[in-house]
Amino acid sequence: VPYGVPLTAEALSKIEAGEDFLSTLGFSPLRLRSHEKLARIEISPGQFDKLQDEKLREKIVSRLKGLGYTYVTFDLQGFRSGAMNEALSPEQTK
Repeated sequence: VPYGVPLTAEALSKIEAGEDFLSTLGFSPLRLRSHEKLARIEISPGQFDKLQDEKLREKIVSRLKGLGYTYVTFDLQGFRSGAMNEALSPEQTK
């Protein structure tokens, strides 16, 4: 959840459900980054090739839209800890 956006039980539940679903598909490590209506999926770059499967992509999009997301994206930089901090200015990280 981006800085400045209220952290709610509903938002956390939606993220957890999305991550649990992606985990059942064999993605690990992974993070589902929630940007209100946008779900940004971070997976290991070594697993990017799995996304060539159109049926798998459709399954992921369908499930995440069912959780309430309007847009579903994959982060081309892949999984990395602290990715939400990248939007902070140097002054904010002090």
